[in-house]
Amino acid sequence: MNDTHYGKMSEAELSKKLGQYQKQARIWTIIGLIGVLGGVISFFAVDDMALKSVLTAVLFFGGVCAALFLGGSAQKKLKALMQEQMGDFFRAELENAFGPDMNTAQMRIDEKLVRSLVLLDNQWEEIETENFREGEHNGVHFSVANVRLNHVYERGTPQDGLETCRDMVFKGIVLRLEMRYPAAENVLVSARTEDSPRGIATGSKEFDRCFCVTAEHEQYAKSVLTPQLTERILEFCRGIDGQLLGFCLNGSTLSMAVETDYAFAGVASSVDLRDLDALRRSYVSSLHEMGGIIDLLTENSELFAK
Repeated sequence: MNDTHYGKMSEAELSKKLGQYQKQARIWTIIGLIGVLGGVISFFAVDDMALKSVLTAVLFFGGVCAALFLGGSAQKKLKALMQEQMGDFFRAELENAFGPDMNTAQMRIDEKLVRSLVLLDNQWEEIETENFREGEHNGVHFSVANVRLNHVYERGTPQDGLETCRDMVFKGIVLRLEMRYPAAENVLVSARTEDSPRGIATGSKEFDRCFCVTAEHEQYAKSVLTPQLTERILEFCRGIDGQLLGFCLNGSTLSMAVETDYAFAGVASSVDLRDLDALRRSYVSSLHEMGGIIDLLTENSELFAK
């Protein structure tokens, strides 16, 4: 945990410190990747078993530690410093874009909600959420959060000791939109895979090729997934930098998960954090991008009141 507090810093001081942390994070990540690559090469290239074991362990696991712990530590310090020094700006821009923060049970984004979307056949054990926000945009009540899903497992043997490992299997956003009328029953739409059942045909060949629809009553699902809505979803998929993994109409909300590198209420990783104006522009841009996503999805007047 980062317990360092700097007090109010000048623009020049903050620019310099953020640049230092960003540089540290990048350096440790590069060193970590080089170590992992060196460990893999040693495993296949070195013939001596003892030397192979030592080199592989030192390089591979040293690389992992450098990237995850040292690089991760610098990233945490960077985020904490930004929040400490620029938190007032972030909060003001959020409220300006989406109104006062709300906190209703109806629009929560938690493990129960994400499980209901059946992402990755629920082959994950841990959820992390960040930058949750519930608000209103152009008359539409919504909530959104950056979400990561991890597959958690143990590796090793009982004799030598078990190591808990985490593999990130999903990174993206979960978005919920309040509909004009509640759905009479749940309608689940998932990105189609080789293992997907045939599902309910909506009448849109492109939509049915991309998604698998399940519901208790086929006719109801077809009445909800109108040509206008399926075309809107396809247009959304074509316009985003990522993949729509699924969405669900449940009660009075439409909830969806998008796998993407875009982060809501965040700063793009490509931004040089020494440039505080660029940092601010990137943060505001992430809010505007979410507004555009909501606008695109809620043009269907049958489902959403605007």
